[in-house]
Amino acid sequence: MLKAARFNGDTFRELRDDPTGTAQSLSLVAIVGLCYGAGLGLFGFFAAGISMLELLTITLIGLLAAILVALVWSATSLLIVTKLFRRRIGYWGFARPFFFSWTPGLLFILMSGPIPIVFEIVRATSTVWIGIASVFAVKNAVDISTQQSMLTFIASTVFLIFVSALVLSLIQFLIIG
Repeated sequence: MLKAARFNGDTFRELRDDPTGTAQSLSLVAIVGLCYGAGLGLFGFFAAGISMLELLTITLIGLLAAILVALVWSATSLLIVTKLFRRRIGYWGFARPFFFSWTPGLLFILMSGPIPIVFEIVRATSTVWIGIASVFAVKNAVDISTQQSMLTFIASTVFLIFVSALVLSLIQFLIIG
């Protein structure tokens, strides 16, 4: 995990070729989701006085959201890499390094303090670090240029934002009626 957080290309290539790392990579995404949810929930608990039930709910939503985002984002990135750049790689060979690039997300737990500026700094820093690590993970896992990997990151992120906005709009429509 430390090597992935340090953008070590050999580590990403090893993860691509090691099918025994699949469970670890999925577990890492789940742990990052729990860290984000717990950090957000604890911040709300300390800063706004939310209940323990709300804290638990936020933590579980963070877990589920991380898993869903990881699966959609990795599948979208894989589609771009295989169709646009004509690379051949299986889903799990691609997903393992991609999921390990989320290692900096463990720092999301530090958002739990009641100081808003610390919350924002930790969230922004961890998010940017994950983004940069994912560019390096894709670059090394698929053997494409940094520019192609950045294009993959940008296109898949825009797609993810679009889908998220669409889903949220649908949920609001269903709730409001």
